[in-house]
Amino acid sequence: MEALPHRDVARLLAFVHDAAELESRLPVPPEFVARLSEFVPAAEIVTYCELDWEGRRVAYEADQLAWARDPDVEDAYWELKHQHAVCEYFARTGDFRPRRMSDLLPPREWRSRELYNVVFRPYQYELEVRIPSSRAGYTRTFLFHAQKRDFGERDRLVLELLRPHLERIVDRSGRRTTPEGDLPLTRRELEILEWVERGKMNAEIAEILWLSPSTVRKHLENAYGKLGVHTRTAAVARLRGH
Repeated sequence: MEALPHRDVARLLAFVHDAAELESRLPVPPEFVARLSEFVPAAEIVTYCELDWEGRRVAYEADQLAWARDPDVEDAYWELKHQHAVCEYFARTGDFRPRRMSDLLPPREWRSRELYNVVFRPYQYELEVRIPSSRAGYTRTFLFHAQKRDFGERDRLVLELLRPHLERIVDRSGRRTTPEGDLPLTRRELEILEWVERGKMNAEIAEILWLSPSTVRKHLENAYGKLGVHTRTAAVARLRGH
């Protein structure tokens, strides 16, 4: 197994330190997920996703894949999930170490499956690492997707080194009070307000979350109504004061 250069090890240590200091009302905040792309440069999309398999729903996601925002495609995912070789491997073996789709399927076979063509195309390369969960039928996974090239052994090594730290960070976030119990907001409304708190405007938030500006504006209006406020400043004050 190849060794990481000292500079990469130093960057990993700095990332782990920063992540341990991160405070957020979200289970895993988007900026934490985004920083993982620094260590897996082949990834064009990085996602953290919590799935309730029995309820067939996306419980939480950060930097989400396109299918998770399209109800029709999401329905197709649940119907075709048995075609996803990595998820099947995790469920069958309980081995949650970083795993590439190409470890389990020849790329041509993956591209021929209906699940790939309906849900994941054109991101044919995939690398996942799963975090154990004490809840039956509930999974917590970091996913890396790419269209141009497959992931290498260095990418796997980086995630293997990070895996115990990722597990601690996710477990710590899971012990916090859930957003719904803390404030009368949905996770999406809370996520958008946290970006407002960071000084982002609607257009910037829309780009970060892959939403339309009108959708961001609608979520903010709903949040204002629930919080009994009328402005961004007042909403952020409620957020900070709770």
